[in-house]
Amino acid sequence: MNRKLLTAICFTSLTMMVGCDKGGSTFSILSDSSQFQQASTFVPRKLDVLLVVDNSGSMSSSQSSLATNFPAFISYFKNKGYDFRIAVTTSDAYYGDQFVNQPCSLCNINQTKFRSGTSPAIYVLDNNTPNLNSAFASNVQVGTTGSGDERLFSSMKAALGSSLNTGFHRSDAYLSVILISDEEDFSHDDINLNESYTQPTLHSVASYKSFLETFTGARAVTDFSVSTIAVLDATCRASLGTNQKIGLRYMELADLTGGSKNSICAPFTTVLNNISATITAQTKAKFFLNRKPVVSSIRVIIDGVLIPQSATDGWFYDSVSNSITINGGTYQPQAGASITINFDPESL
Repeated sequence: MNRKLLTAICFTSLTMMVGCDKGGSTFSILSDSSQFQQASTFVPRKLDVLLVVDNSGSMSSSQSSLATNFPAFISYFKNKGYDFRIAVTTSDAYYGDQFVNQPCSLCNINQTKFRSGTSPAIYVLDNNTPNLNSAFASNVQVGTTGSGDERLFSSMKAALGSSLNTGFHRSDAYLSVILISDEEDFSHDDINLNESYTQPTLHSVASYKSFLETFTGARAVTDFSVSTIAVLDATCRASLGTNQKIGLRYMELADLTGGSKNSICAPFTTVLNNISATITAQTKAKFFLNRKPVVSSIRVIIDGVLIPQSATDGWFYDSVSNSITINGGTYQPQAGASITINFDPESL
């Protein structure tokens, strides 16, 4: 075949990469006409984080630990250039949704509104929030005067679905929900306290995964997850000395959605690192190729650095989706990074 004709065919076969790459993409043929080059400027996926914080009487120290260790948690996402949003709600939010018309002091729609401790109020924090760390510390320390009937599942649903919080979650963002409580969830239909796993109106854990699928219009793990900071075992429960129940339902929802399970008795610096690692793994850079490559010929270059092939910390080729994923934390690109993928295409 004429070399000029081959080059023209190759050029017309290339289109813009999709997925995490939303920058200005360009493509060219290398000097060897059988090898393709796909080049792009990397744009990280947007990230929306909702913390559902138990505001009952035993949670003061946990709220303080969240405030103290937040800078280390968010610094990773700031340094990588994530476009993030962070909001906080409490374990009382369900009163403003399920029972908004009930005759009780907590039953009003304002319970569903995101919480702010700043003045003036900032209900959703983001990259541009002045004094971000102190603003988060103010927002997350929601107090300890809330109900002892902690229903974090239904409070998550109430806050996300509230008309007072419209616009928080962006359709193209990854949603990370973090539940923090030293008690088990018993979300159910009746307003009265009932901490029985066999009660007839207890909401199934799976129903909240279904809610999140409907709310996001997306899939667990790849588009949202629920992580938990709770009582995970008898040792932790005994150390608290207050007869708390182990968070079996929290752990089940984390498993269903690919979230991180963390003990409320562990150091919060470790806990938040685990959660950030989970989010990173689920929002890692991914680039779709427009031709099937000869895998042994693939070269991935980020800002001039040749990245090793690795399923744990480097690039990985998925033949099913015909995509390149950057695994691990070492080589994850920052916003604006230059990405080049060279490869020999398979023969047609």
